Amino acid sequence: MRVALLHVDVSGGPELRNLDILTQAIRLAADRGAEWIITPETAVQGYFFAVEREHKPVVIPVQPASSIEPIRQLASEYHITVFLCCAEQDEHNGKYYNSCLVIGPDGDILGRHRKKHAHSGVSEGWANRGEHLEPIVCGDIRAGILICADSWYEENAITMADKGAAVIVVPAAWPPGGCGGPPENAWKKASAISGRSLWVCNQTGKQERLDFTNAQSTVITGGEMQLAYCSAQPAALLFDWDFAQDCATSNEFTVLPL
Repeated sequence: MRVALLHVDVSGGPELRNLDILTQAIRLAADRGAEWIITPETAVQGYFFAVEREHKPVVIPVQPASSIEPIRQLASEYHITVFLCCAEQDEHNGKYYNSCLVIGPDGDILGRHRKKHAHSGVSEGWANRGEHLEPIVCGDIRAGILICADSWYEENAITMADKGAAVIVVPAAWPPGGCGGPPENAWKKASAISGRSLWVCNQTGKQERLDFTNAQSTVITGGEMQLAYCSAQPAALLFDWDFAQDCATSNEFTVLPL
């Protein structure tokens, strides 16, 4: 199966700009045969979207909102699965969450993961903590999702593995050395202890509060980094995955500059 990690500059927003970047990147990756396409944390609104509203009410829609309809249409057009990360409001309790929606090949929402370990402060202080860890069924594959800091806690990866996840997808906004040291150390531990590979889709770009220009997107297999990309250049990172062997079929990403 061909997979694409969208290593893009979306942390600063605004949403319309980000959606334009994402739709172009999804189409580019799908044209090159990607079947699963993964976006970084809070890719729709931008990781720092609430900072701009620091003294104003934060307005977050119930998802799927009309604004992401073009991405749902792309999923249906190309018959692909998109892991789309966004802020969302729960339609029942009104709470806000830092989420990853899984959009299936017919454009429907297959499931969602809500970040369990959202940080305090203005960057993520708007988000309530998710309460569940359940793999999402994508065709005949169960995919676990751990958003950024969720992967720091090894028990989360173990739970996903125990519940049948074949792989763990990690959308991130994690600069090098931030939040407790080199993030690859946490990802390696999570992979090693759970016995599952991690596909980490990080982002690039520089903001006043955090600098992602040297942030890594990576594939961790057996507790070790098999593929890695660290560049300020936004790109779609393609790799082919062999589920039977639990590894990528090459030791380098195919890099599609954006």
